[in-house]
Amino acid sequence: MRLRRIAQLVGPALLGLSLFSPSSSSAAAGPALPQGTQSDDAYATSRAANAVSNVQATSGVLSCYRPEVPYGVDSGPAEGYSGMTPCPASGPTTGEDAGTAGPYASQAGSNPGYPAATPMLVKGHSESDLRIDPTNPAHLIGSSKWVASAEGYNHLLGFFESFDGGHSWPVQGHIPGYEGWTDNTDPVGAFDSWGNYYSLLLPYQFSYDPDGSHDFAPGAAQEPNPAVPSQVISVAVRPHGATTATQWVSTHAGHPDYVASYDSVGNGPDKQWIAIDTNPGSPHPNRIYAMWVDFHSRTAVPYLAYADARPDGTHTDWSTPQVLPEPPGTPQGATYLLPHVAPDGTVYTTLTNSDPAHRFCCDAIFLDASHDGGRTWSTVSTLPGTITPPRASTPTPPSATASRTPSPSAAGR
Repeated sequence: MRLRRIAQLVGPALLGLSLFSPSSSSAAAGPALPQGTQSDDAYATSRAANAVSNVQATSGVLSCYRPEVPYGVDSGPAEGYSGMTPCPASGPTTGEDAGTAGPYASQAGSNPGYPAATPMLVKGHSESDLRIDPTNPAHLIGSSKWVASAEGYNHLLGFFESFDGGHSWPVQGHIPGYEGWTDNTDPVGAFDSWGNYYSLLLPYQFSYDPDGSHDFAPGAAQEPNPAVPSQVISVAVRPHGATTATQWVSTHAGHPDYVASYDSVGNGPDKQWIAIDTNPGSPHPNRIYAMWVDFHSRTAVPYLAYADARPDGTHTDWSTPQVLPEPPGTPQGATYLLPHVAPDGTVYTTLTNSDPAHRFCCDAIFLDASHDGGRTWSTVSTLPGTITPPRASTPTPPSATASRTPSPSAAGR
């Protein structure tokens, strides 16, 4: 994840949604955010002044799982690498299913040589996401990559949970149900109004060539696990009241909870995000909105699907994925979807487009909206395609939020 300086509020803000982007070479409408108002000394003492403390949410216990694809390269001790390590025989554990008794259900049908012969130790974490339970603000669930091999970029997603506002994190482990893929990546989650937590996952397959490089498109028969789709957008739900690491629901209607699935040739699903409508006055309360892009032949195609959450942690069938609209002339398609739901139930998402013909020099950010629970969509605002990203080859992910009152620019709409 990249740190970036948010320097300007750009707009207009439509019906309570404000767009934020990095500083641009051209002026944008909207008031400037104050900069440089805090001295270095004030910043240095702010931690103590505000009683800020750091808590290691993922330390003190052993987390292990059986990877679908073992990776034996050890690049250590350079940069702290140390290879893939078998799970230690003793020590305090998370209580998750480490795969000690045998492969996981999703690993059935794997090709010879897969999965790993034994569970492996989780040795690192990255790309965190943190959510607050609307039924209990002291209940927090975070998620991150659960790394078994940094050298091989080999990981699942894991979670860590607090019941006392972040002072302690007694429950953690990998998110179960999708161990039959090489990786699960890009953590993001959301709570519904009943306190059920939905994790939107991106499980995908790859294998390693003899030189250690990744092979993302070997063809279905040569994939580590031909019994499952190559790449999926999927869901795992932690029901309200769960207290152990294994209490997750990753199936729907008797099969894995797929939102969408793809083969490995010509597709690359990515950048998934989730939002749940917890507004009591909405006509679509507890509707789950899942968004992602598929880099289809290198063009990013933005997609949406939705379902309705139920109090017990189950949900209705996912809608058929639909392509979100884009302004004319978007040369690479659009990515970085960021859905938010306004109090009246209107769903907004930002989308970012980069221009490969001009060496990705500038980004355009636009805004899509749905007023009928995700059934139909339109582009309602477009910012000029002159936003310079921090790095010339990297698109600019915007930030956004939906306010509880309409913005002044929405008056009369």
